[in-house]
Amino acid sequence: MAIAGYSRRLSALIIDWLAAGLIAGLITQKTLDQGWLQLAVFFAEVALFTALLGGSAGQVVVGIRIVDIDTHMKIGVLPSLIRTLLICLVVPPLLTIHGRGLHDRAVRTVPTVRI
Repeated sequence: MAIAGYSRRLSALIIDWLAAGLIAGLITQKTLDQGWLQLAVFFAEVALFTALLGGSAGQVVVGIRIVDIDTHMKIGVLPSLIRTLLICLVVPPLLTIHGRGLHDRAVRTVPTVRI
């Protein structure tokens, strides 16, 4: 199992954040001051897609799969919600040990390269 590299993860994050901004902009018809809505859309998209598809939209595009570290299967709804909440706090993903951030360690997941 190959752990996804940082450049791939950053690319996925940028795709997800831009998509959330686009959707938030469409909802509010504004380009300014949609920060909280954009964060809420980001949270919903990442949590839902991770539980259903094994990765957010950006992760699917760049070839990342989020799996349980023990079973190598996709994770369920509750771990996906907790993991995404921790990502939204920003600091947990920055604190990594052996390629896994605190958000991954908290729910026993690992970002792998899709094969």
